[in-house]
Amino acid sequence: MSIGVSYDDFWYGEPEKVKYAIATYELTAKKHAMDADVLAWNTGRYVLLAVSTVLSQAFSRSSTAKYPSEPIVATELDEKLAAQKRERELIKQRDGFLALAFAMANRNNLGEPPVC
Repeated sequence: MSIGVSYDDFWYGEPEKVKYAIATYELTAKKHAMDADVLAWNTGRYVLLAVSTVLSQAFSRSSTAKYPSEPIVATELDEKLAAQKRERELIKQRDGFLALAFAMANRNNLGEPPVC
């Protein structure tokens, strides 16, 4: 049967066994429904990102909007991937800071007033 109890156990077995099988089936069905809902929500999240990226680039030539290059949820859930993403972001920030510091140093070497 679909709840995980045989025909004989259902009709001739202990009622408690059937009761637990029904409770287990309901919990499993609830978990599957929640998983399907989360999957649909995440799909909508990706669709929203895709549509907003396209519209942003269509209406603004200077748009920097980009579709994510890696999965969002997997990165959030996997500690190793999350650590790698944080490290990439830190390197990007460091490179930006170094470029700004280099530009300011070159500007000061040219005799121009410092930028506050």
